Amino acid sequence: MPQKLSDDQLEMANVKQYERLQRTIGLLLVSLIILFVVTGPWITPDPYQQNLSQVFAEPGTHYLLGADHLGRSVAARMAEGGRNTIYYSLLCVVGSVLAGVFLGLTAAWYGDLTDTLIMRLVDITMAFPGIILALLIAGVTGGGPMAVIIALMFTGWPEYCRITRAIAMSTISRPYVESGILAGFSSIFILRKYIFAEVLPQITVLATLGFGRTVLNISALGFLGIGLAPPEPEWGAMIAESLPYLRESPNLVLIPAATLSLTVFSFFLIANPLSRKPRK
Repeated sequence: MPQKLSDDQLEMANVKQYERLQRTIGLLLVSLIILFVVTGPWITPDPYQQNLSQVFAEPGTHYLLGADHLGRSVAARMAEGGRNTIYYSLLCVVGSVLAGVFLGLTAAWYGDLTDTLIMRLVDITMAFPGIILALLIAGVTGGGPMAVIIALMFTGWPEYCRITRAIAMSTISRPYVESGILAGFSSIFILRKYIFAEVLPQITVLATLGFGRTVLNISALGFLGIGLAPPEPEWGAMIAESLPYLRESPNLVLIPAATLSLTVFSFFLIANPLSRKPRK
């Protein structure tokens, strides 16, 4: 005879089912966005080609999402801008993760003065609002994609460093790690075998959330004119250059804004269930 589930078990099962659905929807949305930006060159015209006879053209067979104020294909520029945004966001997140994890492990492993210096650097960096500090760095360096990447990497690594250090310090004090140290195992072996295995799941969640925030920050900087130089498309820059034509063609603003929101929301959907998984 099958056992009847308790109320707590039923609630837990419903939560797990909801989280699986949430993660599936997020992965599906991200897959569709990536598919669009990757296949864009084959299904849309040249994103830089101007046709002044088609200014503000309505969506149709040639212009899938219409044309902008210079007669350029909105769909083509959305795909090209999406590739730029996602590519630079990936560089920012990977750089921030590598720097943060390395410094966090270094601080936890060596401790004492090394730990103090690294954590004071973290405190100084986090004392400034991230987007303001990114604006300052990008402004001083003259703007451009590399300036934006450096600025967002500089403001992004502290959170990875702090969580890596916290997990690593709690793991180092465990008996099996202390036994490995007493047995003469190398530092690299212990860090890779025992400590990094504990750090990786949490960093994965943080990086997924961080990717969504980085996409938003890159678009915000692009909206302010710091980043890719025209005529290179970028979602934030597309919103900014289309604002004067909001009355004539509101879709020029709504399409990149909606796509940007959907992209960020999709990564949050993926990361949220992952953050609730219990650590082993």
